[in-house]
Amino acid sequence: MTFALKKIPIIELPAGLIFYRVQLTKARSDSVKINRMFLPPAGMKAGRFCLQNGISAYLADSSETALYEAIFRRELKTSVSLEVLRLKSLASFEAKRALKLVDIRGFEEKYPFLQSQRIQFTQAFADECFTAGYDGIFYASSQHPHHECICLFESGAKKMRFVNSSPLVKAGENILLKDVVMAARCSAVEIVESQ
Repeated sequence: MTFALKKIPIIELPAGLIFYRVQLTKARSDSVKINRMFLPPAGMKAGRFCLQNGISAYLADSSETALYEAIFRRELKTSVSLEVLRLKSLASFEAKRALKLVDIRGFEEKYPFLQSQRIQFTQAFADECFTAGYDGIFYASSQHPHHECICLFESGAKKMRFVNSSPLVKAGENILLKDVVMAARCSAVEIVESQ
């Protein structure tokens, strides 16, 4: 792999930008909590840019992109349980300070591994970016063309301010958040009572 950090552009996103994420409505006992983001413990290494020894917070440029990335993924599922949706919320966060990010948007054409399931390569790259002191990685959504996502490390997550959160399913009812209905319909992922 010839993908060196020194050849990748570094950008600074200004304060004031809003990003979205799907997260648990209630944090687990082992969740890392930063500015009302509920994150997996350090070292979980489940996602594309998860760190060996740090936390990774995934956010998207729109509510739809966040839903496609977190739940309504095109290659993995044909259905999702209503019970799974009941546990989650769509939260929005505002950058309260500028974010210094490694910008890999556009590199996926030459390096398809950036959007593949071979995440050991992107995780190693994330570790390199983290060690170099950046706030995170700016990348193209693999689930929602022409949209973008950010993976923030702890320094970046601490620069975010919680804006609001809405449960994906109204408590005690089967009423879905409007964005969930649209994402399910457009992705052709069926919402089922149980799986």
